[in-house]
Amino acid sequence: MTTQKFIWPEGEELVYLRPPKEEYHGRLPNFYPPEWFPELNLLKENWQAIRDEILAYERERGNIKGMGSYSPAQVSGTDWSTINLMSYMVLFHKNRERFPVLTALTDRIPNITTVTISVLSPHTEIKPHYGDTNGVIRAHVGLIVPEPYPAIALQVGDEAQGWADGEVMAFTIVQRHLAWNRSDHKRYVLIIDFVPEVLADRQTEICRKTLGSQTYIFLYKRIGVLRHLPEFLAGFSCAFFSFLWWFLLPVQRRLKLFL
Repeated sequence: MTTQKFIWPEGEELVYLRPPKEEYHGRLPNFYPPEWFPELNLLKENWQAIRDEILAYERERGNIKGMGSYSPAQVSGTDWSTINLMSYMVLFHKNRERFPVLTALTDRIPNITTVTISVLSPHTEIKPHYGDTNGVIRAHVGLIVPEPYPAIALQVGDEAQGWADGEVMAFTIVQRHLAWNRSDHKRYVLIIDFVPEVLADRQTEICRKTLGSQTYIFLYKRIGVLRHLPEFLAGFSCAFFSFLWWFLLPVQRRLKLFL
């Protein structure tokens, strides 16, 4: 029997979302069977070691707080907190040093682009939002999931699934999605993004273009005049920032700049 694997849909084009129009109308499914990505078994096999390292960090430094993102989704309720170790190949060097077990494991995942620890507080909902690009697949590994679906869940498009300790959930991050924790306890998951094998030769391009869009979004939300730019100028701005990241990204990774 031949195991199914991820196939890039015919006619699907790479997209990079940015305001004011953030929509995805491609042909990728909402969720994927995790067995399509056997490289993620490494995380399933070591999920307890990852969980224990995170809990040891909290015992030493206090609860994980804050959002390590330039453009976080809105939440209702208490809090959604994250720690980034990698974001579209940008390395958060200090955080990688604080989590050596997690760093060593995720560095072994082919084509990985993002590594984030995510903590969703009790009775909190992450409001609907879109991801950055269809050039990556997002996977979650359940680390502490205090209650099963539907009390704690992720909805992608019109489908919803619950997490489970030590299990992988894979989905299309560029699709509209939301999450909730309706339990009385915190939910911990590991988030990773990776470029599927079919797009592996375009990994750096995907990350640089996404970082260019993120830079534009960061400024768009803070500089009012950008909200009135004609489309061609907004597109030029994203292309310009992507060009800058073409040079900045390898320097940042090698020389441990900024983060």
